[in-house]
Amino acid sequence: MNYPRFILVIILFVQYSICSSQTADSVRFEKKSSNLKVSYNSSLIYPGARVGIEFPIRTTAVSIHKKSGWVKSFVKEKYITGNVSWYHHPNFHDNVYFTAGWTMRRAKPTGFLAEFSPEIGLSRTFLGGTTYKVDNNGNVTIERFAGYYYALLSVGGGIGYDFSIAKSLPFILFSKFNIITMVPYNSTIYMRPTLEIGLIYKPVNFLPLKVKSKKIDR
Repeated sequence: MNYPRFILVIILFVQYSICSSQTADSVRFEKKSSNLKVSYNSSLIYPGARVGIEFPIRTTAVSIHKKSGWVKSFVKEKYITGNVSWYHHPNFHDNVYFTAGWTMRRAKPTGFLAEFSPEIGLSRTFLGGTTYKVDNNGNVTIERFAGYYYALLSVGGGIGYDFSIAKSLPFILFSKFNIITMVPYNSTIYMRPTLEIGLIYKPVNFLPLKVKSKKIDR
């Protein structure tokens, strides 16, 4: 057996494998604009609104080559988000809550997308109707802006369409279902569904951040 030739073949094979993997997966850092979000935010049948901002963290473009010749492609994006939300439940309360979250979004070349996002924050309710307060002397006064503070957890998922992918328009149309949990609520846990329908605006250069951009080709 010609050992020197065998060793040379092994070395060349290893070098080829390394070069191939480096070619298939590339990583670079690039500046990417932050996004602005506005939506209609309803709790059951009760109306509300929601505004927020998305700070980009990471982008990964994936291409998977199938044996049939078809290429499966999609882009995964991750954001840190800040949101202010509100809904009005007549004769019960108005709920204003501030949250920070982590959004994971996956978009196809056609523009259709899906996302998932957990959030954590603070809720402040304002009781409906008139609230009266009685002091130790029996005096009755009206308590303005009566309500309570709660810790709030939220988890949600949704679908949408990114017009910037196929039509070069800087916005996303989306619909999202969330479950918010408020604690402690009268010594219990209070859960409530909300539905968002809105737009995400993608400016060209609004609060740009340097993010990790990765391309995977398999």
